[in-house]
Amino acid sequence: MGVTGRLNLVTKNDKLSVTRQCELLEINRTSVYYTPVEQDHDRENEIKNRLDYGHTKMPYLGVRKLRNRLQIEDHIAVGCKLIKRYMDEMGIYAVYPKPNLSKRNMQHKIYPYLLRNIDINRPNHVRSIDITYIRMGRSHMYLTAIIDWYVVILWDGNCQTLLTRHLSWLRLKRLSADMGSQKS
Repeated sequence: MGVTGRLNLVTKNDKLSVTRQCELLEINRTSVYYTPVEQDHDRENEIKNRLDYGHTKMPYLGVRKLRNRLQIEDHIAVGCKLIKRYMDEMGIYAVYPKPNLSKRNMQHKIYPYLLRNIDINRPNHVRSIDITYIRMGRSHMYLTAIIDWYVVILWDGNCQTLLTRHLSWLRLKRLSADMGSQKS
């Protein structure tokens, strides 16, 4: 019999004490009293929204100053560990000059810029891609943008036409990304 089955055998109104029942069933007494805490998604979203807002306004603030800001201005009781975990989940961090930023790591490969000598003279020849993290109502999402370097995409009010005409990027010859890796 598993632990959960043995836990169901323990009764609080019995001739034997709970301690003795747990000894006989070879289970921890604390597991009899344990009730899991439910996650408060509304509170989590509120904290993440305030973190996102604070980081957007002042991107140089770190975990401690964002925590102080939430506690003092928004009256939200939070700790540094929770703020750090949410910042890691959201992919945000304090912006400040890092040490030796201008020194090159000689072990890193340098990728060539593949678009240097290319004449971009037609649609679907070269596109760029980028991704960003944005707040949406009560949650968060990632927004990916694919931009044709030749064609300026105009919204014509018909989404089906827009998708059919402008997102046929599978036939393109080059896709440029800002992380230094280009695909041919």
